[in-house]
Amino acid sequence: MAASDGGPPIPPPVAAPELSAATRAPGGWLTFVGCLAAGFGLFFLASSVLGLLFDRLTIWASLAVYVANFACFTGAAYVLGVRRPGLTWAEFGLRPFNPAWLWLALAAVVAVLPLRAAAALLAETVLGGGLSGLQPRLALVAPEGRLGQNFVVTLLGAGLLVPFAEEVYFRGLLQRWLRSRYSFWPRVLLSAGLFAAGHFDSAGVVASSFFLGLICAAALERSRSLWLPVAIHAVNNSVAVILLYLALFVQDRIQ
Repeated sequence: MAASDGGPPIPPPVAAPELSAATRAPGGWLTFVGCLAAGFGLFFLASSVLGLLFDRLTIWASLAVYVANFACFTGAAYVLGVRRPGLTWAEFGLRPFNPAWLWLALAAVVAVLPLRAAAALLAETVLGGGLSGLQPRLALVAPEGRLGQNFVVTLLGAGLLVPFAEEVYFRGLLQRWLRSRYSFWPRVLLSAGLFAAGHFDSAGVVASSFFLGLICAAALERSRSLWLPVAIHAVNNSVAVILLYLALFVQDRIQ
C-alpha cells in the first residue's frame, strides 16, 4: 500500500502467523496422557529424589529443584512437542510477536498482581488454614543463608529458568493439544487449571497460579507466540522475587 503523500510504501499490519497442520493435530488422548506423565510425572520423581539427597532446604537444594523443573518440562516439550511431530521450535511456538502485545500483557500483569495476592491470601485463609500454608513455597524461594547469594540464584532459577520451562510445557505442549479440540475459553480455562494444578503445594499458590495461567494462556492465543507468555511469566516471577528479597533486606536491617 503506497503512502498518500508520495512517500515510501507503508507495510500492512503484521497478522499473527497461522498454525501449521502439524500443530493443529498433536495426537489423541493417549498422547495427552503421555504429555502429562512426562512433565508432571518426571518432575514429581525428580523432586522426590532431591528430597532424599538434601536433608535440609538450602539455596543449592532450591537451585537443584529449579534445574529439575527446567529439565523435566523443557525436555517433555522438546521430545513430545517438537521432535516427535517433526516441528522446529519456531513452528512449535517460539516465534516473534508484535511488540504491542507485550506492553498490553505486562500492563495486565501489573493490574492483576494485587488480585493474585488477594486470591492467595483468601484461599489460604479459607482452605489452607492461614498463612502457614505458604511456608513451603517461601522456604523454597528464600531459604536460610546469605541474602545476596540467595537472591541471585532465586532470580535466575525462579525468575528465568522456571518461566521458560513451564510455558513451553503448559502453553506450548498442553495448550497446543487443547487447541485442536476446544474453543477459546474452554482451552484457556483448562490450560490455566492444569497450570494451577502443577502448583499444588498450597491453596494460595494454586489460586494465584490460576490467575497467571489465564493471562499466559490468553496471551498465547492472541499472539500465537510462546515468547509472550514466557515474558509475562518471567516478569511476574522476577518482580515477586525482587519484592520478597527487598522485604527480607529491610527486615534484616531493622532487626
